[in-house]
Formats: sequence, structure tokens, C-alpha cells
Amino acid sequence: YLGISSNLIGAEGCGVLSQLCSIPGKGSMLSHLYLSQCSIGDEGIKLLSSAAVSNACTGLAVLDIAENSITKVGAKSFAESLVESYPDLVELKVAKNELGEEGVISLMGALVTRKDTNTDDDEPAGGKKNLSLQNLDLSCTNCGVKGAKAALTSGGLTTLRLFNNRLGTDGFNALSLLLRGGHPSIENLDLGGNDAGEDAVVALLKAIAEEAGESKLAVLEIGGNKFGDEAMAALEELKRVWPLLDVAHDKPVQDAEELLEEGLEELKE
Repeated sequence: YLGISSNLIGAEGCGVLSQLCSIPGKGSMLSHLYLSQCSIGDEGIKLLSSAAVSNACTGLAVLDIAENSITKVGAKSFAESLVESYPDLVELKVAKNELGEEGVISLMGALVTRKDTNTDDDEPAGGKKNLSLQNLDLSCTNCGVKGAKAALTSGGLTTLRLFNNRLGTDGFNALSLLLRGGHPSIENLDLGGNDAGEDAVVALLKAIAEEAGESKLAVLEIGGNKFGDEAMAALEELKRVWPLLDVAHDKPVQDAEELLEEGLEELKE
């Protein structure tokens, strides 16, 4: 276990860390490595990835590289090593790095465990790869709709955080198609802070409410998206289908016209 978050070790520090994580013939001395806010950037993740390609980081289960100014360039380098060089990695946090759609899709391409229904050329498809990763935090990565879709269809994940990725209404509508009847592996899904309109939230809840096989979804976070009476009604219907599903949401907000009408009624009384 090594936690050095908020220490500005930079890319040079990653060169030293690679000697602990990629020991020839032994793998990693560390099972948990916390490097958030360490200013490692793309160069730092490249150094770690390069060492891992030469000597796999066997034994490393948790890696936190959140908020390190990593871009799509660093994400692509890490993805190349993630395929085979981190066989025991269970939890990965890359939140608050501007990976963008392209960077996130690169990472997801290293995690695909089954063929999916994607048809876009720039989305991952097919092939059995990394089977160990279960928890993935993509919050504030500007993953885009395609990146979010790639994460949902990567297979094997049990916890996925897509918080604050500006997915909006279009994003929720796209994800609704992938969440019909719930999800076969994801137990905890965070879609909070994406500023989706209420119609899109309703569509998402109704999609999950469809009975289309076994779902593992147990916790759904949708706070920070429009939530009014229609969304509440859709949630109540969802709870009838999946009564054990825990849904975190904002309090229902009435629209301006309804509030004005209620105010006028109170004045009359």
C-alpha cells in the first residue's frame, strides 16, 4: 500500500515508482497505489506504462491516478499496457483528467470482454481482454456520449462512475438504449451531475423498468439532472419492477407555471 496523493512528484517520480511496480520476474511490490493530484501528466503515465509493458505489474489491484493532467495521449499509452500488463487490477480511478471521448474509448478498448452492438468504427468491439477490472471512475473526464456508451458495454465492470461529464439529454437518451431492463454486470452506476432534461431522465428510468432478463443494477445515482413530477412517476413505476433498486435523485422541482398558480391560489385564499 502506498498513498502519496497531493505530492507533486511529477513525471520523474513515476520513473522511481515503476521500479516498485514492475520488478522483473516479481511484478509489483504494491497492491494499492494512490497517485491523485501528483502532477504526473502524460509523461508520467507513459513511464509507468512503458515499464509495465516490459515487466507486468502483477499484484497491483488498485490504482488511483485522478486529477493528474492526463490527456488522450496518456490514456492511449496506458491503454496499450492495460491489456496485458495489469492482470490483477480491480479498481481504476482516472477522474478529473481531460481524457476526452477519444482517450476514454482507448481505455475501454483494453477492457472489452465480449462483442457488443456498437457499429461506429471508433468504438471498441469484440475480443476477450482484461477480465479483472471491476470498479472504474470516469468522473469529470469529458468522456462524451460515445465514451460513456463504450464504458457501459465494456463488460465485467460492477461499479461505473460517469459523474459530471456533460452528457446532457442526448447522452441520457443514448444510454437508455443500453440500459433496457437494467444491466447484466454493473451494480453501481453513477450518472449524476450531467444536466439531462427531465424527458431524458424519464426515458432512462422507463428503459430500466423494462423486464428484459436478469439485472445486477442495485444503485443508480441521477442527482444533478432535471427531476420533476414526471420523473417521480417514472421512478415509482421502476420501483414496482425493481423494488430493491436504490435510486439517488434530486427533490422534485415544480416548473415556474405551477409555482405561480399555487402562489395565486394562496393569495386568493
